[in-house]
Amino acid sequence: MTSTNPDSQARFWVKFWGVRGSIPAPGQGTVRYGGNTTCIEVCCGAQRIILDGGTGVRLLGDAQRGAHRTEMTFLMTHLHLDHVQGFPFFAPFLFPGNRFELFSARHNGAGLEDVLRLLLTQPAFPISLDMFAADLIFRELTIGQALDFGPLRIRTALLNHPGGVVGYRFEFEGLAYAHCSDWEHPYDGSLDPVLLDLIRGADLLSIDATYTEDEYHGRVGNSRRGWGHATHDAAVRHAEAAGVRRTLLFHHDPSRTDGELDAIAATSLLDRPGIGFVREGEVVELA
Repeated sequence: MTSTNPDSQARFWVKFWGVRGSIPAPGQGTVRYGGNTTCIEVCCGAQRIILDGGTGVRLLGDAQRGAHRTEMTFLMTHLHLDHVQGFPFFAPFLFPGNRFELFSARHNGAGLEDVLRLLLTQPAFPISLDMFAADLIFRELTIGQALDFGPLRIRTALLNHPGGVVGYRFEFEGLAYAHCSDWEHPYDGSLDPVLLDLIRGADLLSIDATYTEDEYHGRVGNSRRGWGHATHDAAVRHAEAAGVRRTLLFHHDPSRTDGELDAIAATSLLDRPGIGFVREGEVVELA
């Protein structure tokens, strides 16, 4: 089931607050699919988990206005700018009494707190991390470990991306949601066994699908090989090989317009039920 707001009775749902890759892409050409960078809210019963803090997290924060107290857990896929640039504008960080646990692996020797302290400093930014009044608890994630939050289990895996990236699988009440962005497929066209193991049999998958085959292989402009992102075709091949029930293609190229995404869907995804491009604001209810 897909909607713009979760049913109050739904126990397991996913909301996409930001689905764009690399840099925000506002404008008339991106109204339908959205221009904010990565942020996903996952609710499993009483557990509320947020994946990444791209510019979509500002919208999530605005939706908390009027809340007496906000508590959330953040899980970071990695620490590239488009996945952290929304944190300085996440309003709940400003209010005392709010509490956040933020998990990240170390990438190139740095964790999330290190990156935010670097970004939130003069001359790049007017306030520092220490000026946030909420309780921010930074925790180090060991890739490959499982996280247990009551009946929710979250599996992790190291995927292929410059500097490394964490793929996540949420398992709750016999259902599974996997998120695998920013991921690049094998150059030789083979299937990635690590990714397949993480997504196998998932009820819902959101997966990097940034480039066309022509873009990736340099038949249009410079080759994108080695940039850390997948083609639409490669993402679909992996999802189908893993027996995923529903696949949402994610991390839209910032130059890709709504019309261009529609055209790709019409030519490449038409005969593939359960596969499509995710839209900002979309909610998928699993249970």
